Amino acid sequence: MDSLTDDLWTMVLARLPIKIFTCFKLVCKQWKSIVESPFFRNLFMSLHQNLASSSSWSLMSPYHVDPEMVDYYYQCDIWGLKRPLSSFINSVLNDKNLNHKYVQLTVLAYSDVGLILIYAMSKNIKKSSIYVVNVVSHECIELFLDPLLDRSQLCFSRWGIATRIENGILLGYKVVVFNPGWSQSMLRCLIYSSETGLWSLDDTSFFSYYYSEDSISLNGILHWLTRFPGGGNQEVVLSMDLYTNSTASDRCRVSHFPDFEKTTKFKRACTPCHGFLMYMNIVSETKVDGSLEDKLCVWRLQSKGWQLISEISPGSILTRFDYVPLTINPFDAKTAYFWSKEQESLLYINLHNGEYVIYYQLELTNDGHTMISAHDPKAAITLKNRYIQEAGFVPFVLPQWLYQIPNTVIRV
Repeated sequence: MDSLTDDLWTMVLARLPIKIFTCFKLVCKQWKSIVESPFFRNLFMSLHQNLASSSSWSLMSPYHVDPEMVDYYYQCDIWGLKRPLSSFINSVLNDKNLNHKYVQLTVLAYSDVGLILIYAMSKNIKKSSIYVVNVVSHECIELFLDPLLDRSQLCFSRWGIATRIENGILLGYKVVVFNPGWSQSMLRCLIYSSETGLWSLDDTSFFSYYYSEDSISLNGILHWLTRFPGGGNQEVVLSMDLYTNSTASDRCRVSHFPDFEKTTKFKRACTPCHGFLMYMNIVSETKVDGSLEDKLCVWRLQSKGWQLISEISPGSILTRFDYVPLTINPFDAKTAYFWSKEQESLLYINLHNGEYVIYYQLELTNDGHTMISAHDPKAAITLKNRYIQEAGFVPFVLPQWLYQIPNTVIRV
């Protein structure tokens, strides 16, 4: 082993899955230095660029105590994972509470680089903690909590974690928390920065909204689906760019849904795909002769608003039966998944040509989940509950690289 140069070790290790060479960092300082070098990362990404079209992902329930709902397990050579992504989250929660120090651990927010935000509630509420954790490597950082934060109300606030990546390196992250009770007019939030180790109080340009789904983190921007306090509870997307150089008011954006004046079939929900926020629904449109026509439409949120990227006839399978949308595949914008509780079947539909496949063959796993064969022989979908209703699922997608949590300023 000692006779091999760094260059040779780099060529060998770069051909292994991420999960394996991450463990090798513990073998010796030489391997640790190699694996953490920019040259190694670039070589690995180059060698695996043809495999970067898919990875494991999960749809997490908004009920954080028991989070995972839908798992898409992909046996990709990039990661080399042998089990679904949600099992790694459960493993993290169990490891943090081996000594039963906490009475409850819950996931508050998910990032787009494999990091999650965990609230660990202690019997002594003053000893409760917030952690930033990498779900695969189990790397963990405890955050200093601002005195303005009421520890007994942490689970009832809205959270988000945004990250800053440059040249493939995770340089920092920011944690956002707000509670509608903090202000009756404009939304106020606390923002934690890993680069300073401090919290700051921020007055946004958002009005105080009645309701908010969990955040979706994309490219340093946090998105929330919310409802206006007036106007018939109209739904909008609130977007907050945490790393823009603009003023506080300019970095906050409200996007009305493109179909807000039309009749839609499904509850509105968004999902990430290829770095964009996507929205899908069946919309009833009026034809020239005055009759209504259903269209399955997909939009992508751009800097100038929503862009329609596909529009097809959904056919009777989606309009006559009880299929509800699960998500668009985060790595394949032309594939969407629907679930029918009554039919107990999973439907894949091609959003470009309308072709679909229905899977009725369900298999019960040892842990009580329902497994369904995917259209890809290397993939499988598991449902924790067959009786899924329309819900604001939180997507959690495994990235194409294992990002280290950056060095965080520790407040003494």
